[in-house]
Amino acid sequence: MKAAVFDIGGTFVKHGIYEDGVLKDVSSFPTCGQDGADTLIERIRNVCGSIANIDAIGICTRGQVNCDTGEIIYDPPHIIPGYTGKNLKTEFSSFGVPVAVENDANCMAIAESNALSADVTADVLCLTYGTCVGGAIVRGGAVYHGANWSAGEFGMIYINGEYYENIASVTRLVEQAKAMDASLCDGRAITAQLNRSDVYALVDGWAKQVAEGLASLMHIFNPACIIIGGGIMENKDVFNMVTSKVSELTAPGFDVNIHSARFGNSAGLIGAGILAQKLMK
Repeated sequence: MKAAVFDIGGTFVKHGIYEDGVLKDVSSFPTCGQDGADTLIERIRNVCGSIANIDAIGICTRGQVNCDTGEIIYDPPHIIPGYTGKNLKTEFSSFGVPVAVENDANCMAIAESNALSADVTADVLCLTYGTCVGGAIVRGGAVYHGANWSAGEFGMIYINGEYYENIASVTRLVEQAKAMDASLCDGRAITAQLNRSDVYALVDGWAKQVAEGLASLMHIFNPACIIIGGGIMENKDVFNMVTSKVSELTAPGFDVNIHSARFGNSAGLIGAGILAQKLMK
């Protein structure tokens, strides 16, 4: 069975085909969020319409999501104006196939926890670092959504007078890097220059902010493991910076078991595919 899958992020929309447990034909296009939600959704529909013979659609998206109804409960309006309140199941109903809609961090959690060994799948935290900071809680092997479909919004934790995502997102890192050197315009450009002492110092300071949030979550939840993802975490030097700092901040008696997202930036698409596949049965 074949599903068209989409990962709607603040910077790019990734898409592909999830068929018989395999993700393939992955591509992407810029979100161009300032064009508004209607324009973005139409562009995604056009891509979906170009994929022949689909049995379902899986959508992984930024924002707080009611995955039963498909409604975007809330997404910061400055990123994709008009996105809050959109019902993605309704928007894609014209294709006549089941539509699964889930938050991006929850999709990552579904994909990543599904691939873990049985002894660590019961209690897992997942965080993604990108335009914002997304989070997900897996309890007893299932995503915990909370009373209002908003559990795991770790980016909203308040640390030293600021929201966690305002100090630990890649957006914040890029803002600081561009102020130092205009060519450091995204995460890839920054990690490519880690051999520069000024860039290394900047990323090291950012990694400390990331680690402070992770250490707090470690102490609150005491999970079997924490999975961290987002494009920047695919860089081993950055990942090691973060995990070493978490170890320094963690009290005795807590195991620091942090995994890099094994599916990288494909985790959201795979999670959306798993959900879509369940609707086909």
